[in-house]
Amino acid sequence: MIGSHIEGLLMQSEESLMVCANDVATVRTENNLLHALLVLSSVGYNSIPVIDHKSRIKGKISMPMIINGVLEGDDYDWSLLSERKVGDVMDSSVRFLSTEAQFEDILHMLVDQNYLCVADKKGIFRGIITRKAMLKRVNYMAHEFERIYDVRFKEEYRSQTEVDDYNIEKFSRQELLRGRAD
Repeated sequence: MIGSHIEGLLMQSEESLMVCANDVATVRTENNLLHALLVLSSVGYNSIPVIDHKSRIKGKISMPMIINGVLEGDDYDWSLLSERKVGDVMDSSVRFLSTEAQFEDILHMLVDQNYLCVADKKGIFRGIITRKAMLKRVNYMAHEFERIYDVRFKEEYRSQTEVDDYNIEKFSRQELLRGRAD
């Protein structure tokens, strides 16, 4: 569970966490792969949401999916770009959030994805939450938490740890970035 003070700082922002559907590049299931290729090329993203004719989330599509969609045997048949549909090659296993999702769920799901699609109860696409937007909030919280709050070790925690006094200087920054490979 995320503490209320941490969540409060993460939620504090003048910018909306969600990019509204009207501002998100999407393609529809019935669009051909050439259309999807052009949209992806023009926006410069790795993938974009796929919606149906009723604006319900159906999946996502990426450049590799499009390229693999025109693979015939050991060769590519580029004429298939205008014949095959997005719905034929998209990833339909995409998980999405409801508009009532908990902040903790958003954090967990963003670990493995660049963005999350948000849908209302009827499955209508409402927008995306990007990892970038979340990391901006985490960055803000990391810089502001101790400026806003007085932080100290609780006695029960202090007795369970070998660290007498938390001091970041005790840890070498090189060791922190090097990892534990040895």
